[in-house]
Parts: sequence; C-alpha cells; structure tokens
Amino acid sequence: MVNMSRWMLMVGVVIVHIHALEGQGKQLSQLATKNKHFLEGTVFIKDENTIEIRSFSYPSTKTNPYGRLGPDAFFIAGTEGCSPDNLLKSGKKWSFEDSSIPKMRAVVNEDIQLSLPPGVQMKDLKWLSLWCRRYKSNFGQVVLNNCN
Repeated sequence: MVNMSRWMLMVGVVIVHIHALEGQGKQLSQLATKNKHFLEGTVFIKDENTIEIRSFSYPSTKTNPYGRLGPDAFFIAGTEGCSPDNLLKSGKKWSFEDSSIPKMRAVVNEDIQLSLPPGVQMKDLKWLSLWCRRYKSNFGQVVLNNCN
C-alpha cells in the first residue's frame, strides 16, 4: 500500500451560504460527472487556502432530480495525475481509513468551501473529486491545474 499523503489529501468541507463573494475568486470550471450520483456547481479558487464551489447540488440536480446519495462520499484533491481514477488504473493502491472525514450530505444549490490542510499549496493541486470510499468511485471532478 502506497502512502497517499504525497498524492492526495482530504479537504475539509464547510457548507456556507455566501452572497458577498459573487464575482470574487478565480473561476475554474463546472464539476463534471458521469454516473448516477449527479452533482453540479461552479468551482472557484477563493484564496490560497480555499476552494469554493458555488451553487453546488448533490446528489440530485435540476436536470437530474433522482440522483442517489453515495454512502461514503467526500471531497479529495490530488497533487499527481488527472483524477483518482488514473491513479487506480496505474496500479497504485490506496485507501482512506480515517472515519472522521466528513461525509457529503445532500445539498441543493448551496455554496461550499473546502479548506486545504496546513502546508498544502493551491498551486500543487491537480484535481478535486467527490470520491466514494465504499464504491471506490469518482462521483465527479474538476481539473485544477495542468495534470500529467
């Protein structure tokens, strides 16, 4: 088993209602999803320590109202590769045993903030994913910086 602290980190999730931030931060992309755990939202870099997802909805969206909540989904970010899927396909083994990681609850059109842990710099992040530990599945992601 590979120590994944080099490649991935858990990001703290804080659900907030923010209206004063409109127009601030660097807009990156819409979250992309390709399965029955629908999500949508626009990803912004708020500052060096914070990723903000505006108008975030999961697991149901306006266009897909019947999404299913993942049993053990949480946000992770990587400093290598282009997604957690790429790391799995490359043969790297990893798991998350920390049960204190907050599971993502159902949200509709909320703004959320993801805080980076101390010592992690925004410029080093390659991607952000809503990952389900139980199903080892990427529910949706965005590429943050050039990935390789």
